[in-house]
Amino acid sequence: MARVPIGVGLVGWGLAGRALHAPFIKVTPELELVAAVTSREIDAAVFPSTKRVDSLDDLLDIEGIDLVVIATPNRLHVEQSLRALACGKHVVCDKPLAETAAEVRTLMAAAAAADRLLVPYQNRRWDGDFRTLKALLASGQLGKVHYYESRWSKYQPVPRERVAWKAEPRFGGPLYDLFPHLIDQAIVLFGRPSRVFARIDQNRPTGTVHDRAAVVLEYDDGPEVVLEVDLLDAFGGRKWQVRGLLGSFEKRGFDPQEARLVAGELPNAADWGREGAESYGMLRRATGPGEPVVTAAGDHRLFYHGIVDAIVHHAPPPVTLDDVLCQTEIIEAASRSNATRQVVALGPPLPEK
Repeated sequence: MARVPIGVGLVGWGLAGRALHAPFIKVTPELELVAAVTSREIDAAVFPSTKRVDSLDDLLDIEGIDLVVIATPNRLHVEQSLRALACGKHVVCDKPLAETAAEVRTLMAAAAAADRLLVPYQNRRWDGDFRTLKALLASGQLGKVHYYESRWSKYQPVPRERVAWKAEPRFGGPLYDLFPHLIDQAIVLFGRPSRVFARIDQNRPTGTVHDRAAVVLEYDDGPEVVLEVDLLDAFGGRKWQVRGLLGSFEKRGFDPQEARLVAGELPNAADWGREGAESYGMLRRATGPGEPVVTAAGDHRLFYHGIVDAIVHHAPPPVTLDDVLCQTEIIEAASRSNATRQVVALGPPLPEK
């Protein structure tokens, strides 16, 4: 059995590191945030025992760190994950895990060779809206689903320069930023699609990456799945619509956890992840009026609870590498579809060597 608390080293103290990872590590009793790689100051009032270091090598030299959490720019994820695995550390890596399916397979082989966990951070599986929708589908209240729509749009007519690396062409725009969340949720609900069709556009004259992507996932015996991110949607926001034989469900609005984290709140309040009634989705059937569906509490803490169980008790990880390999293959297929303006067959997963 692994020692507890598990020493954690965090690589990156930008928005992802300080707001989306560090608070959850802080409130998980079996985890201890030993050090963070950053040039910024760490809030000593909240993280009094966390040491600031200058590089990944410095962090890997610290005794007692068994888990490395990578929250750095996309282009560094593969290199840093491989380095940490080679040093015998378990790894959690923010999305996207890699840019190509070939890189994901390389990481899978490295994790197996090191006999260590490599777990992609797909925290949106624990958003309240997604947990609600997942339970609704499992209940059968919608009947057989034939249409699923998930949109996550914003209005940014002038590209933001707050994060310089996101303006680099290699960053990949929404297809590698928000789409990993949308695709991951579709895989959880419906599995691996058979075909992919995509339209990817750059409409902002001063932009350096695309600002809209629409991807359709086709299933031989399943729903049409429509996913979209548009950074020029003045009516933007988060939107779900699911249609089935027995009824339809629609919901708008963002899970409240990230806003509370960015405001500096730790995820330990009694009402953590709960929405007000004004944000509930609506279920409509053929007969009778629509009825609100109470949103389940969102809880990203469950990801790190799953990490602890996987390390200490050898339980299955909260997110599998197979799912993220599928996600990356879908992103690559979307790029090919956009280039050829054709539907791309995804095919079955390749057998393990």
